[in-house]
Amino acid sequence: MNRRRPDQPVGRVAVAAVAVAVAVPVVAVLGRALRIDGAWSLDALERILSNGRTWRLVAVTVAQAIVSTASTAAIGVPLAWVLARFRFPGRSAVRTAAMVPFVLPSVVLGSAIASILGPRGLVDLRATWWPVLVAHVCFNLAVFVRVVGAALDGLDPAIEDVARTLGATPWKAARRVMLPAVAPAIGAAAVVVFLFCLTSFGVIVILGGGSVSTLEVEIWVRATRQFDLSGAAVLAGIQVLAVVATLALHARFARRSVRARRGGRRWARRPDSVGEWTQVLAAVVAVGAVTVVPIAALVERSLRLSDGTHGLDHWRHLGAASAGTGLTVSPWDAVRVSILSALAATAIAGLVGVPAARLVARRPGGAADRVMLVPLGVSATTIGLGLLLAAGRPPVDLRRAWWLVPAAQALVAVPLLVRAVATALRELPPSVSDVAATLGAGPARRWWRVELPMVRGAVVAGAGLAFVASLGEFGATVFLARADRPTVPVAIERLMSRPGSAGFGQAMALSCVLVLLCGAVLAVVDRGVDAFTGSRSDPS
Repeated sequence: MNRRRPDQPVGRVAVAAVAVAVAVPVVAVLGRALRIDGAWSLDALERILSNGRTWRLVAVTVAQAIVSTASTAAIGVPLAWVLARFRFPGRSAVRTAAMVPFVLPSVVLGSAIASILGPRGLVDLRATWWPVLVAHVCFNLAVFVRVVGAALDGLDPAIEDVARTLGATPWKAARRVMLPAVAPAIGAAAVVVFLFCLTSFGVIVILGGGSVSTLEVEIWVRATRQFDLSGAAVLAGIQVLAVVATLALHARFARRSVRARRGGRRWARRPDSVGEWTQVLAAVVAVGAVTVVPIAALVERSLRLSDGTHGLDHWRHLGAASAGTGLTVSPWDAVRVSILSALAATAIAGLVGVPAARLVARRPGGAADRVMLVPLGVSATTIGLGLLLAAGRPPVDLRRAWWLVPAAQALVAVPLLVRAVATALRELPPSVSDVAATLGAGPARRWWRVELPMVRGAVVAGAGLAFVASLGEFGATVFLARADRPTVPVAIERLMSRPGSAGFGQAMALSCVLVLLCGAVLAVVDRGVDAFTGSRSDPS
């Protein structure tokens, strides 16, 4: 972006608003850890930190995040290599399919894995970490495909040509030259995945069956089941420290991740040997396993009845499935609440995110860029618990305010919109704005008449991602949603906790509804992006 552009006060206000919105719940949580019944006290701190269970949970949380990250990298890096290296029929579809689990709500993905590997699944791995690890790999695979694939796309093909000229085999050139060149991108992707696994909540609640737990789940249990808010606050403080350390590591990798300049010809080429076509086939199978199989299993489980036959009973009875769940409305009412809440959250994210994206695009890696990454790193349960604590302070009790849920969802979704818009703004040639300025257009006029029309496709895409993220948000919403205004993810969790197979089947049916909603939104967004940009699908 043009460095000569004047400051953007609206963008600065937007970034400051996000910083305050994150700080309020975090400070409220940390304050509750040190201030009990209006008096300063270290009792909660001493009680939690001296408990051996706390440090076992810390060890388990970190260990499962490391194993999940390593497993995802073992599949994701080769997959990113194949999708960036080879051009084959359906490559765009495979690349898009690899992104599907990432945009699915974590509760839905957890339900899908539960229908195969979890409690009451086809293969019962109850009270083990295997279903959680599989879900983490499915969910986070897209991060490696996107980040490492983009780094590989940015490499100059001449690098490989030089290595081959010096006698290196294709495998040796990849191992000794290409992969080291994108090692910072691999590290950055690994840190992001580690962060997601460290703060994972929905999949562990759904798949853990109460037998496996992490810091995130323990915060929820203490706050909502044991009513130990001070203990939950201390655990949230420990998690915040871990997140801050992880974000610092991510910043270090991000600064080192510099792309080589692309050459004049395309990097991707058609496979020209049996071995290369085998790699392509393996990539297609891997993407199918993490995308098609879980969703197909989800649909099958929603149709499977208690006697082993299949039918539509779970779907027909979904409207009256609130008994024994703690819900006071039907799941169909939850669908309506989710859509309205997600629309409000997307509007908030757009009003804040687009101005902030302009500032982030102007100074990549600057303070604004780092601030807009924070909501991705801060635990959703910390945000939810913190907002609940902050809203309940006298003299005004806002815990039943309808806008708390959209506000929390917007905070979680705004980084996605910012990333999409900032990337598009950075790709605009500086000359576009310079020409407009030469013709006498001021900063505001240049934005509304020149820049925004050129990136509106990215705005639509970012808004779609924000809507889907809001639609499926669970970690913060579970603290804030009222019994008479549950969202779909909350209703799914309640149905899965209902005794008997009927509740599980109805949870699978409601998960299918959420998948259809997310798919419909993404399809509309794709059409909107094409309409605004005039883009066409990749012929490969």
